[in-house]
Amino acid sequence: MPARASRLRHRPLIIAHRGASRAFRENTIPAFRRALELGVDGIELDVHVTIDGVLVVHHDPTVTIRHGERTEMVPIGALTAAQLAAHRLGADGGIPTLREVFALVGARALLYVEVKASSTEALVASLLDEYPDARAAVHAFDHRIPVGVRAIRPATPIGLLSASYPLDLAAVLSSSRPTAFWQHGELIDASLVDAAHEAGVQLIAWTVNSAPHARQLAAWGVDGICTDVPDVISTALQPAGATRGA
Repeated sequence: MPARASRLRHRPLIIAHRGASRAFRENTIPAFRRALELGVDGIELDVHVTIDGVLVVHHDPTVTIRHGERTEMVPIGALTAAQLAAHRLGADGGIPTLREVFALVGARALLYVEVKASSTEALVASLLDEYPDARAAVHAFDHRIPVGVRAIRPATPIGLLSASYPLDLAAVLSSSRPTAFWQHGELIDASLVDAAHEAGVQLIAWTVNSAPHARQLAAWGVDGICTDVPDVISTALQPAGATRGA
């Protein structure tokens, strides 16, 4: 036990996955507000764009529109912002715009913006310019997107999302020079953490909801843990003398 406590002095950043998504519907204002109340270090969210160029926060590329007894799956990219604003998600409200989330969060937590819609780099960079005091980073599975945002806005930290184990992490990172590498939590081992740090990037694990798994990842030295249960993981990683990650 003393050895574990020693290795946990570097506490990973606690990142709320789509807000406090077990307490409230994911990617909604109540979920983000609850994450802030829990004192998270960061909030991760998903971004699409409407047909009239408004960035909105939602995981799926479609929404279910009801027409009487009939429902229809409609792409977000086929709706205007006004049409989407009329779409409700039950008691947790509607689909927020990215601008609304920035206004809510301000500088209280780092916003990790996962961009899911292509050809939105200029829109994302422009919105980031509107909030110079906010702390934000951009990441995506399509690595061209964060690289494109940084080309417009060089100071923006970027991350690469991955759901497979890289056989040569340095080669993956060399052409894009990200700030962080986001790896599926089940595909992280001590060697990958070491390789990330040797390459000068943060290693962020997603999506980790098990306290024992989080403690193992922390012992290996991951820099951040993205989780649906930030309160549970924060408690699990708070031994005596622990400090937050950088």
